[in-house]
Amino acid sequence: MDSTGGQKKDGLAYARMSAVDGTTHARRITRIYFRLRSVLLTVMACIGVLSLLLFIGATAFGLRPMVVISASMEPTVGVGSLILSVETPADSLLVGDVITVRAGDTKHMVTHRIVESGECRQGRCSFILKGDANIARDPHQVSIESAPRMWLVLPRVGYVIVWMRTWPGLITVALTLVSLLLLVVIVPRTGTRQG
Repeated sequence: MDSTGGQKKDGLAYARMSAVDGTTHARRITRIYFRLRSVLLTVMACIGVLSLLLFIGATAFGLRPMVVISASMEPTVGVGSLILSVETPADSLLVGDVITVRAGDTKHMVTHRIVESGECRQGRCSFILKGDANIARDPHQVSIESAPRMWLVLPRVGYVIVWMRTWPGLITVALTLVSLLLLVVIVPRTGTRQG
C-alpha cells in the first residue's frame, strides 16, 4: 500500500513539475516574441520616420536627396553618404559651397566645392570647382543659373538606399514588412492566462 501510494505521489509531483516546466518554456517563448516584435517595430519606425522626413523635406523645402558614389569629396563627404541639397540661385552661391552639377558635357553629376567664382550675367554665373580629395581643380568651368547646394550629409545612409533599390533589397524589405505584420497581428497564445 505504501509503495503504491508513494508511486502516485511521485507521479503527481512529476506531472506538476512538467506543467511548471511547460509554463516556464511558454513564458520564455512569449518573452522572446515580444522582444523580437519590439526590435522590428523600432527599426521600421526609424525607417518610416526617416522616409517621412525626407519626403516632407523634399516637398516643403525643396530638398534633393543624392547618393555619393565617388571618393572625390572625402573626408568631408564619404562614399555611400546621402546628401540633402537645396536648389540655390547661382548669384547666391559662395566660394566654399559644395554644389552638384553636370561634369562637362557628360550625363554624370559631380558634387564638388566652389574654389573660385567668375562673373555673373543675367543670373548666370561661372564657377571653378574642385573635389576636396583631388589635387587638381576640375578641368571645366561651369556656368549655371542655379544648382543644388549641400545642406546636410548623412554618412553611409546612401548605401542603404542604393541597396533597397536592388532586387535583394526589395525582397528583404517586403519580407520584413510581412514578418512585422505577422508579429503585430498574430498574438501568441502560449503562456496567456485563462480567465
